Amino acid sequence: MPASTTLITAFVAEHCGLNSGNTIRTWLSGLRSWHVINQAPWHGDEEWVHLARTSANKSGTAHKRPPRAPVSLEHLLVLRRCHSLSDPFHASIWAVALTTFFGCRRLSETTLKSATSFNPLYHVTRSSQVHFRSHRDGATSADFHIPWTKTTKQAGAEVVLTTREDELCPIGALHNHLIVNQNAPPSMSMFAYRNANGTWSHMTRHTFLNFVTKVWETAGLDHVSGHSFRIGGAVTLLLAGVPPEVVAATGGWTSLAFLLYWRHLGEIIPMSTSRAYSRTDLSSLEGIMERFRIRSNISESSLSV
Repeated sequence: MPASTTLITAFVAEHCGLNSGNTIRTWLSGLRSWHVINQAPWHGDEEWVHLARTSANKSGTAHKRPPRAPVSLEHLLVLRRCHSLSDPFHASIWAVALTTFFGCRRLSETTLKSATSFNPLYHVTRSSQVHFRSHRDGATSADFHIPWTKTTKQAGAEVVLTTREDELCPIGALHNHLIVNQNAPPSMSMFAYRNANGTWSHMTRHTFLNFVTKVWETAGLDHVSGHSFRIGGAVTLLLAGVPPEVVAATGGWTSLAFLLYWRHLGEIIPMSTSRAYSRTDLSSLEGIMERFRIRSNISESSLSV
C-alpha cells in the first residue's frame, strides 16, 4: 500500500479473458476507493494499466451477459393469470410489477437489494403519502415520492401512474396492495407484505425476480432482467401515443439522456420483435424519437459521443 503500477497491471492481466471488462473495472473502483479512504496515491490511471484494461475489455467480451428482452404486455398478462390479488404476497408482486413497468422506474427503486438493506433514506416507506387524484377527463392517477434514485441521488423523484381501462391498471394494482396489506408498520417499505404467520417482509429484488421469472419461463416467454421493466414500460407508453417528453419525465430522463438511452437499446429491442413488437412498431419508434430529437434541438453529433 499503495499498489504500484506494476502490481495493478499484473492484477488486471491475471484476470484478463477470465472475467468481463466491467467486472474488472468494478474491482479496480473498489481498490481505488480503498486508496482514497487511506489517503494513499493511486497509480491505476497510468498508461500501463489503461493498456491492460483495454485488453481485458476485448478478451472479456465472451463473459458479458447477453442483453435481456423488454418486459412486454404479454409478460404482464401471463403474470396476471397466475395471481390471486387477495393474497398479500401476490398483491405486492403485482403492484411492484405494474408500478415499475408503467412508472418506467428501476427495480431498485421499488424493491430492496436484501431484507437487511432497508434504509428510509433510500427506500420509500409505507408512511409515505400516496396521492390518488381524479381528473376532468374522468381518468385517475396516483403519485408518491421516492427518496433516492441513481441519477438524482438525495433529491429523489416522483413516481406517477395513470389509469388504464383494463386488467393491467397500475392504479388498481397499487390500491389493491395497500388494502390487502393494510396495517403494515409505517417503518416498513412501500411494497412490504404480510406473511402467513402474521409477520411482515420487505419485497426484495431476488424474491420478486425469482417469482416472475419462473412464471414467464413456464409460459415460454423471453428471459428478462430487472431493467427490462424500465425498457418495456417506456416502449409501451411510446407505442400507445404518449409524447416522448412525457415518457422522459415519467422515467426521470433529460431530453439528451433519453435519446442516448434509446440509442443504446439497439441490441435489446429487436430481440422481442417476433413476439412483443412488430417491425412496424420499431419503425414507428424510430420516427417518434427522431421527431423528438428535432423538437429538442439535439444534434446528431451530440448523440455519437
